[in-house]
Amino acid sequence: MPRGWGVIEALREILPKWAPEVFVYVTQLGDAWVYFLIGALCYWFSDDRERFAFVLAATLGALSLTLALKEFFALARPSETLQFIEATGYGFPSGHAIGSTVFWGILALTIDRWNRGIRIAGASVIVALVVLSRVVLGVHFAIDVLVGVAIGLVYLAFVVKGLRWRPTAAFGLAVVFALAALLLALRTSVTASNLFEPVAALGGTTGALILWSAIDPPDESIGYITGFVGLFVLGVLSYIGLEFPLPLAGVFVINAVVQGGIIAYPRLTGR
Repeated sequence: MPRGWGVIEALREILPKWAPEVFVYVTQLGDAWVYFLIGALCYWFSDDRERFAFVLAATLGALSLTLALKEFFALARPSETLQFIEATGYGFPSGHAIGSTVFWGILALTIDRWNRGIRIAGASVIVALVVLSRVVLGVHFAIDVLVGVAIGLVYLAFVVKGLRWRPTAAFGLAVVFALAALLLALRTSVTASNLFEPVAALGGTTGALILWSAIDPPDESIGYITGFVGLFVLGVLSYIGLEFPLPLAGVFVINAVVQGGIIAYPRLTGR
């Protein structure tokens, strides 16, 4: 069944010719590296690490849920002729829509600066820009992002109300979603390229769950230089795990170290 509705073409006609160039940068507000950069900094430098550990756990769960849903529906992205930037993999639902809804939404509920209404309004604007960017760039149909936002809101309500801000439960749920994504991917192919993202997700969620369960909320403080060093080291490891042609076991281990490292870093530096 067609999913396009002609929205991509209509937006390209309405918006200025330079709009896609701007949205190339706007869409990065929905990239996973942005979530974990901001999430790690909030977790490391906050006085309420348990609260921000929940933010990280919920975000991991949202990304893993996205992978599982994409594998389940297995619906293609728009054709390459419509894509302003290259995008691979399945298109429905939009991972940027789910991820940005969950991350920016839960961050607005967690931080204690400004008025809560202002925080939620700001998060809503960011989500709206991200989902619009995905359609303008031609990497998702409108239905992909609309359903993605709806799923993100339902998931967000569930983890906040159902899991009651408990990081261990949220990390555990993320592992379940990542395992489901891997099992669904195994239905169609056992190639390394097809299993890469589910294995990476399973490694990251498993590492985070194990380290969180092992250390409890660390209360050690982190200096700015220490934080910079941690971001650099974990960033390099993450880049290696995502960009280098490693065996799947290596992908699992590196992602486990990166996500587990974010959780354990305050305790490690304190020691």
